[in-house]
Amino acid sequence: MSAATVSERAEIRAMARELASRELAPRAAALDAGGQDVLAECWRLLVQLGLDRVLLDERHGGAGLGVADLLATIEELAVGDGGIAMCVLLCNAALATLTDEQLAVVPSGARWALVPGAAGTEVRFSDGQLDGSLACALGAHGADGLVILLDGPQPAAWAIPRDAPGLKLQRDTDQMGLCAAPAASIEMAVIRSAQVTGEVDGSVGTASAPALLRAGTAAIAHGIARRAHGMALEYAHARRQGGVAIIEHDAVSDMLAAMAVRLACWPQIAADPAGLALDGERALAVKIAASDAAVASTTDAVQVFGGTGYMVETGIEKLMRDAKYCQLFPEPNWVAHDELMRSARAGRAA
Repeated sequence: MSAATVSERAEIRAMARELASRELAPRAAALDAGGQDVLAECWRLLVQLGLDRVLLDERHGGAGLGVADLLATIEELAVGDGGIAMCVLLCNAALATLTDEQLAVVPSGARWALVPGAAGTEVRFSDGQLDGSLACALGAHGADGLVILLDGPQPAAWAIPRDAPGLKLQRDTDQMGLCAAPAASIEMAVIRSAQVTGEVDGSVGTASAPALLRAGTAAIAHGIARRAHGMALEYAHARRQGGVAIIEHDAVSDMLAAMAVRLACWPQIAADPAGLALDGERALAVKIAASDAAVASTTDAVQVFGGTGYMVETGIEKLMRDAKYCQLFPEPNWVAHDELMRSARAGRAA
């Protein structure tokens, strides 16, 4: 059980829902365009509500939420903007891996990002120094610090402040989705151990950081799908063609019904959400299911809008791109499928 009371946890989710509706959704286009000023303003509002560190306890300015409440909170934020929700997930996951001594030097409002090292990533720590490179690290550009999660049977991570000598970040200009979590390519050239904040064990409480990222990405994908369904439903009622609202057309109503079915399946997928971050296999499967469903629903939403669905001004095509990025993080879904099958084969062999 988290330190926050039931009413406090409900209040935090309600604040996230209201912020998403009032502040994030109206700014979604500007965030998608990569506006740094609007990102800074949205982050200021998130910090004001304490959503940047809700997993931390009160000693470190947090609310002491558990994993389940964090997932519910970022889902509400994702209804407003998936990239902002991803920033909140990455920051909470990064800060929650740090020790008390490390947190003591992280100023309030700092935006950190947990960066998972994908399979085959060239990152090494040996002879007292960290070096290597990472590509397309979501949320890394402009972050005040990074927690680099290293591969291995027992994940380890290194916390690195932005100003560490030898750390270089370059904005990923090819990023097409979740743009409010600006990605960067990372180069680490002989970062000495004395320049690194320190080693952390790659876990968030009793959860593993990779599983938390997968479960969180699933929650974000579901929030994006909720937004797409709501916008498509509203448009289908308002748009008239052939003398009737297009929701009366079979093709449109079939797509809206399919979107509603996918949303209705989410409670079954996400039952016991805290368990997602404790069970790596289950988190992996749910991330695949939720992101695939979000891509299907946002694609349907574009088609409900017809030709205007491809116009940036509607905001619908952005949701499709955001959903697609959920299929790619923290690993592409086709890689996740292979990992699940390897695990299944190993289990059968045992």
